[in-house]
Amino acid sequence: MKRVFLIALFSLALGFAQAQERGDLRLQAGGEFGFGSELFGLNFGGEYLLTDKISAAPNFTVFFPEFGNASNLNLDFRYYLTEGPLQWYGMAGFMNAWSSVNFLGIGNVSNSTQGANLGAGGVLMFGDRIAFNPELKYQAQRGGQAVFRLGLVYFLN
Repeated sequence: MKRVFLIALFSLALGFAQAQERGDLRLQAGGEFGFGSELFGLNFGGEYLLTDKISAAPNFTVFFPEFGNASNLNLDFRYYLTEGPLQWYGMAGFMNAWSSVNFLGIGNVSNSTQGANLGAGGVLMFGDRIAFNPELKYQAQRGGQAVFRLGLVYFLN
């Protein structure tokens, strides 16, 4: 019985231990919270590995403010520090945020801000093609804010 358990555990570990490779493509969906704005949003994105360690990870968030509309577009680059079932990375990138509020039906006031992203995260695998993606970053626009994102990742290849 003990031997069967060890073989099953070893087989499971081999299934999780796939390495990321150049050309891999991943899709992501999840939630995002901005600590400065105190807004929650739904985040959707992708990731393409340019090399075995560097990827481009564009993503878009739609926020739900009490009044008006808000969204955020990020183009982040990740550098992977580890491979296997726990893939930790550092990231840097560019962001653009939009917001719009309608004042008493008179007209819209819109705003757009740009800034840099700097942070870290991980791709924590729990299946052959599925992983969690926690990320904490600092967005340096206006006064800046810390942002926490938790997503679910699907590996396309």
